[in-house]
Amino acid sequence: MFYDSRAFRTMEAGVSAAWLQQKVHTHNLSNYDTPNYKAKSLVFSESLSRARDAEGKRRPALSIRLIDNETTTVRPDGNNVDSDVESLSLYKAYVHYSMLLDKIKSEVNNHNYVLSNAPK
Repeated sequence: MFYDSRAFRTMEAGVSAAWLQQKVHTHNLSNYDTPNYKAKSLVFSESLSRARDAEGKRRPALSIRLIDNETTTVRPDGNNVDSDVESLSLYKAYVHYSMLLDKIKSEVNNHNYVLSNAPK
């Protein structure tokens, strides 16, 4: 079934990752006026897990880490949140999230159509 497929699990993981990115960028923007606040970002890394899929092949595991950006200081108060960069990144994550949800909805509609129009 589609819900057990690798494609669906990948889209589901992408939606979760895009949602986390939106949360991080929103958090950064909400701390724009906090002295000495360092902008946070997500780092995604992929590694081969020990788990194997149905065909016996190794499947990649996605690991997500939250890191502080300590390398730059945008303002004299020590805060390094750049509102333009954060706003653009937030919008990009929103678009990615929306597109993945639209793709999932389309796939679900396709499956519903096939099931409802199958010969009886």
